[in-house]
Amino acid sequence: LINATLDFWLTAGEYAKKFENKLANYLGVRNSLLSNSGSSANLLALSALTSEKLGKQKLISGDEIITVAAGFPTTINPIFQNNLTPVFVDINLNNLNVEIDKIKKAFTKKTKGIMLAHTLGNPFRADLFKNFCKENSIFLIEDTCDAFGASIGVEGKAKLAGNFGDFATLSFYPAHHITTGEGGAVITSNKKLRRVAASVRD
Repeated sequence: LINATLDFWLTAGEYAKKFENKLANYLGVRNSLLSNSGSSANLLALSALTSEKLGKQKLISGDEIITVAAGFPTTINPIFQNNLTPVFVDINLNNLNVEIDKIKKAFTKKTKGIMLAHTLGNPFRADLFKNFCKENSIFLIEDTCDAFGASIGVEGKAKLAGNFGDFATLSFYPAHHITTGEGGAVITSNKKLRRVAASVRD
């Protein structure tokens, strides 16, 4: 912090790049992209999926995104901000997360993605959601802002939350696991999606 201050490099530079690389390595993904907040990370992730660069896969106005009825506005607002249609599903009161059977019931031919938060750090079964999305050629965004470091058991091996979606997002606001004061990140292992998200951010 002192070195960055003395360098007087007030925007993303050497330290931001180091942090992005260490963050990606820790999570086991290829790319990490810093943003000014976790809320902005959610907006970046969903907005990137509306890019012309994705061709026929891109999200268009009116496409449905399945999300949770009992969640944060910052997970839901990007759906409205991109002129998409939210489809709300309820949580299971035992684990406070959405379960795959409710996703299947909400799925229609207009469904193009799922955007859910790991509720208060309690991860949903993102492995099952990933398989469902792959089978139906739709996107998955994991809002991991409250679940940095949480793991999900997959076939006897645990993987960290954020490894399953086309995008995952993080927040570094002081209330979260690690902090940069303000700040957030978009993470992905997809090179094209990373490039599009960086373009939207910049």
